[in-house]
Amino acid sequence: MLVTGSSGLIGSEVVSVLCGSFDSVYGVDNNMRASFFGPSGDTRWNQRRLESTVPHFRHIECDIRNRQGIIKVIEDLRPSLIVHAAAQPSHDLAASRPFEDFDTNAVGTMNLLEAARQYCPEVVFVHMSTNKVYGDAPNLIS
Repeated sequence: MLVTGSSGLIGSEVVSVLCGSFDSVYGVDNNMRASFFGPSGDTRWNQRRLESTVPHFRHIECDIRNRQGIIKVIEDLRPSLIVHAAAQPSHDLAASRPFEDFDTNAVGTMNLLEAARQYCPEVVFVHMSTNKVYGDAPNLIS
């Protein structure tokens, strides 16, 4: 299994919950939250927690915007499951840093999908997202 954004809230929970179902669990993260949100956004503590509590977890330092880096990760691992939880979730940052937001969320996702298509086309690909993409409508469903 490969989990992007593995040091973040959702990605780290995916690793913790599903780790028992896989012989090898790899996490891709580059601590971009520290750049987006400052020292309070740093997720290295969570990376270290996973490395110390999940025996078969391996961290891979890679930015999903790095097309060749992601291709190499997917080519080398050829995972049977990819859970894509890496993202830039802040609307405020999207407005102030639109290219970084787009490159992380759209280009990063495209890099993963294309690498998977090339090197493990039968992979199960799960894309996690933020509730922000749905607006308030789901809260109004009764």
